[in-house]
Amino acid sequence: MSIFYDGYKTLTYNALFNFIIGNRGGGKTYWAKRWAINDFIKNGNEFIYVRRYKTELRTVKTFFSDVSAEFPDHELSVSGNNLYIDGDKAGEVMALSTSKIMKSNSYPNVNKIIFDEFIIDKGVYKYLPNEVEYFLDLYETIARLRDVKVFFLANAITQTNPYFIYFDVELPYSKMVQTFYNSGDGRFIKKKLKDYPDVLIELVRNEDFIREKKKQRFGQLIAGTQYSDYAIENSFLRDSSTFIEKKNERCRYLYSITYTGFTFGVWHDLKNGLLYLSFDTEKENRINFAFTTDDHKINTMLVSSIARNGYLKQMFDGYKMGYLRFESMDIKNIYHDLLKEAAI
Repeated sequence: MSIFYDGYKTLTYNALFNFIIGNRGGGKTYWAKRWAINDFIKNGNEFIYVRRYKTELRTVKTFFSDVSAEFPDHELSVSGNNLYIDGDKAGEVMALSTSKIMKSNSYPNVNKIIFDEFIIDKGVYKYLPNEVEYFLDLYETIARLRDVKVFFLANAITQTNPYFIYFDVELPYSKMVQTFYNSGDGRFIKKKLKDYPDVLIELVRNEDFIREKKKQRFGQLIAGTQYSDYAIENSFLRDSSTFIEKKNERCRYLYSITYTGFTFGVWHDLKNGLLYLSFDTEKENRINFAFTTDDHKINTMLVSSIARNGYLKQMFDGYKMGYLRFESMDIKNIYHDLLKEAAI
């Protein structure tokens, strides 16, 4: 078995949206390109390669560079944002951020979309506002009334991203995920989501790849570090299960907070003194604080000073003192973003 990713088995599950989380350098993009090229040569099916921003397409001229050696009898070329095989258009690269201007275009021969690096790390780039709806609009433009498969590719940076939140995907904390189907070849696949049966989640863990990476000098250099867990073991780099805990039946609902479109309930357990942040709320309680003008709606109170707000000061102090708990990884990661926004 190859030490690099092979998505042909993933295709046998026949899901429409396939989210592939794999080791850094594990061959996800390479396989996707090879799959797209082979399908065009054999069947004439075209493809779309998507990145989030136009600046990420600056290297489009080298799109075929890494795979061209596998196709010595074919001419692979790039002109503008169009990809050609033997002089015929085989695909197109596009930025999600500018995809709305493509609504009038027609893509009758496209049967696959490859969205590379759909999970981003904290840094220069940010997710688009309402990004999932942006992508769904793009999908509608391309697919029309046809089934077009999508492969979303990413490294294991964090499970908190707009797509998993939109489709209500919550991954367990352990590396060997028991709630996922073990395909027997080092990958863990959740074949169907309860509410979204055409969404497949795949966590790639190739033991041969891991052993080979550990033999390399760089692998030995970073051995035992958090970065090694991410780059080699395919553990989520930015995620930690610390302070994640489900609230109990004793908890009393206090109030809500809204941030970046998500509303969380703050719950208090008087017996153990812990506060819990949960997606559960009680509609009867009208106390709801918003942290940005975009989140400020009817029946919310826009926060101007946390220090002068007894409710919120208690919650933020609870985090600092270690008695605030989060019911999921998503809530914890979003809360960390809120901490930066609130300059706490």
